[in-house]
Amino acid sequence: MPAPIRFSTAPYEARWYERLLSPLVVLGNVVVAGLAYPGVATARVSWRPSKGSLLALLRNRTRTVIFYSWHVYEIPVLCAIWDLPRDVRPTGIGHDGLLSRWLQQATAWLGVPVWVYRRRSPVRPGQQLADFLNDAEVPRIVGLFTDAGGPYGEAKAGLLRVARATNAVLIPVAVDIKPAPMMRWPASYLLPLPFGRAVVHYGEPLDGAKASASEVRAALDEVDRAASGIWADEPDR
Repeated sequence: MPAPIRFSTAPYEARWYERLLSPLVVLGNVVVAGLAYPGVATARVSWRPSKGSLLALLRNRTRTVIFYSWHVYEIPVLCAIWDLPRDVRPTGIGHDGLLSRWLQQATAWLGVPVWVYRRRSPVRPGQQLADFLNDAEVPRIVGLFTDAGGPYGEAKAGLLRVARATNAVLIPVAVDIKPAPMMRWPASYLLPLPFGRAVVHYGEPLDGAKASASEVRAALDEVDRAASGIWADEPDR
């Protein structure tokens, strides 16, 4: 069952040509879904460490939880989200630009909820996201790519600003998936092929209200190195 796509309620400036782009948006999402679905739906997913403690943290949360990763893992992360129960699946964050919209409906078709911020708004994207998170009666779970929009491989300060504004818990994630060739357009993405194996590496939760930028980056680098390693024994689920 498709998940919902919600948009920021912040005021924004609409462009006259946006409706004309609708066919391109639909076509782009069909292409992305066709490429991603076979690999995501058939992947054999394992977790390091076991996801049992993670599920307990998510279900008993009293604060916003932000999973964060590098943009290159955007499609492999869907394997991890699919392996989580629906009640604790993170909401993906996107913007209302064309390239992001190419991914949003495809992501929702895969059962991942999506929230979209407005780029042409007097309210900054980080503030829109903070408002979305702070307005929730039950603390939300979201996923962010800390280098989204480029330059890729460089962590942006916006993640930590949002974490501090929302008193969030930060959890770094990286996915070791094979086979998965690298797509080079429109950005670099790992594309899981059907019937692959994915190991989801996640780090210890960080207190986003207190963590430094260097601590947040170091935690992500640690799981990224783990995900770049060689297959070992079968990980615990």
